Amino acid sequence: MGEVLVQNYIANGIVTFGEYHRYWSDRTRGEKNPQFDELSSQILDLKEGKMSAVRYFFGILDPVLPRDVSVCVVPSSRGVRSHPGIVQMARRLCSEDCGRIDRTGYLMRTIDVPKLTENRRRGRDIHLASIAVDPGMSVYGERVLLLDDVTTTGNSLYACRETLIVAGVESVEMFAIGQAVYD
Repeated sequence: MGEVLVQNYIANGIVTFGEYHRYWSDRTRGEKNPQFDELSSQILDLKEGKMSAVRYFFGILDPVLPRDVSVCVVPSSRGVRSHPGIVQMARRLCSEDCGRIDRTGYLMRTIDVPKLTENRRRGRDIHLASIAVDPGMSVYGERVLLLDDVTTTGNSLYACRETLIVAGVESVEMFAIGQAVYD
């Protein structure tokens, strides 16, 4: 893929690495999206938990993401406690004397939220109603880096940020690896 530089697209407080283009332009007809590129492929691999993508993004993001922060992850839209690639990468960002605190399990999805492609109504209120915190963990007074693999509307990131603020964090920085682009 060659040398990749972090591209900071800042929209409403969310910093992203680059654009994510879906694999299919029309899945029912089997039409692949001509905009699906190498970065989108790596992000898809990360979403699927492939270790090559975890290592890839860790290598790029570790040197540029802030240290001395707690790292939380936007939980999957499914209520099942899964360990997608973003969680694996976040845990790696918190390993070895890097100065980051692992809070990847702090935010939890209590009920399934349909994917945006399944249900166009996924406002912040739906996310807020489906996210809870681990009562055995605290983020009070901490600076938090909130990570997501792909953001479309930002609603899940905003809902998680709101939940963290209610929990008493000092500040929240929101970062998504990909900004979904619908071609």
